[in-house]
Amino acid sequence: MQHLLIALWFLPQLVLAQGMPASPVKNAEVAVEYREGSYYGSLSLAVPVSPPLALEVLTDFEHMAGFVPNLSLSKVLAHEGRIFRIFQQGRANFGPLSFDFESERQIEVFPDGRLLSRGISGTSRYLRSELAITSLNDGIRLDYRIEMVPDRWLPPGIAIYFIRHELAEQFMALGREMERRQKLRSTARG
Repeated sequence: MQHLLIALWFLPQLVLAQGMPASPVKNAEVAVEYREGSYYGSLSLAVPVSPPLALEVLTDFEHMAGFVPNLSLSKVLAHEGRIFRIFQQGRANFGPLSFDFESERQIEVFPDGRLLSRGISGTSRYLRSELAITSLNDGIRLDYRIEMVPDRWLPPGIAIYFIRHELAEQFMALGREMERRQKLRSTARG
């Protein structure tokens, strides 16, 4: 047990020493902190697409496993008006660590470009997030905030790196899909 704890304590230093970035994001800011048993994350990402296209991708739950790398399944369980109930599962990987996860969430989409999400069940004991889409002159900015209590214990120093990596990976994949669809539409018009 002592060897495992020592290895876990050194893991973030080993990951950084091997040249593996804590986050693959280049044009996004990701921050994660641990306070009183909860993890709080925030991310901002600029993408050169229109707000309607961004919202289309962010709510394309039925196809999300096709463009978010850590998802193996994503489906809508119910949809009424602006409220979705979704189920997703997959495997999160970071260096030598990997975890299977699943999540059932209620997501409410507001006309002002906000998506509020609340965990119903899954591998987090508590999960709430808010995503805002803001129009810019040359596209949009996604501002994301999450609060979560995982059901598995990891030392906070390792969990912070892991969550940063996962947020960055997921949002970069969403951004790439937005840009891919934008390019397809531009090509089809021209």
